[in-house]
Amino acid sequence: MTPAGHNPPPGSGSGRFKSPFTDGSSEDRNAWVKLCNLQRRILPQVPPAVPGYRLDFAYRPAFIVTGDYHDFFRRPDGQTAVFVGDGSGHGPAASMLMAIMRTLLHTLDIHREPGQTLEHAGSLFHQLIPSDLFMTGIYLVLGNSGHVSWAAAGHHPPLWLSRSGELYTTDDLASVGAVLGIGQERYDTISWRLEVGDRLLLFTDGLWDARSQNGEPFGRLRLKEHFTNTLDHALADVVNGLVARVTAHLRGTDFEDDFTVLGIERVS
Repeated sequence: MTPAGHNPPPGSGSGRFKSPFTDGSSEDRNAWVKLCNLQRRILPQVPPAVPGYRLDFAYRPAFIVTGDYHDFFRRPDGQTAVFVGDGSGHGPAASMLMAIMRTLLHTLDIHREPGQTLEHAGSLFHQLIPSDLFMTGIYLVLGNSGHVSWAAAGHHPPLWLSRSGELYTTDDLASVGAVLGIGQERYDTISWRLEVGDRLLLFTDGLWDARSQNGEPFGRLRLKEHFTNTLDHALADVVNGLVARVTAHLRGTDFEDDFTVLGIERVS
């Protein structure tokens, strides 16, 4: 699902944008290839090894570059944190938002508990971007013995599926704070304890907003059904199977928005 070599990424120029790979000049194509490859270098292409957990992910840009942002961080306390975010809009402007957020999370000492991390990142982000732009995001820490904690900024909470097949309700958005970039905001930190075999699914809204030829979105129900019904599948197959199912739902229609999906499983 990621750009490779000097080829345009899957679905390049889909949705609202014409593709410079097919409509632009040779100079345009070369410039976009460089930007595409540059973004690919700063976005993780494989998940890290995290003791006690298994991770797998996929992402797909709707344009040459993506405004979605996924990343992994080794925190000062030795634990691993995950960030999944979605810059407002599409194309080059959205890709700049993810690059700014990446810079903040990689270069500044702001990794605290999840709510405080989003509070600091959001305040700094607000100072760097125009007032009409923003980013949604979720910051999740993978702790010892299945203890996970997270905070969300305008972003849907993770789906939590138990090893027995029970999908815990996470549609209550009361714990979700404001989007990042609108000023100084506070964010609640939510703590869960996963059992061995439990899974989480993080995603951006381009996944369930993907629309078929007749305008029908893939939707949350199909997303939850897929996640629940594939409990006995390997995590990589769950993630890749979801991408395949969304693609099949489109029936040849282009993706109009970027999407990212990240699966997490407690294994010990």
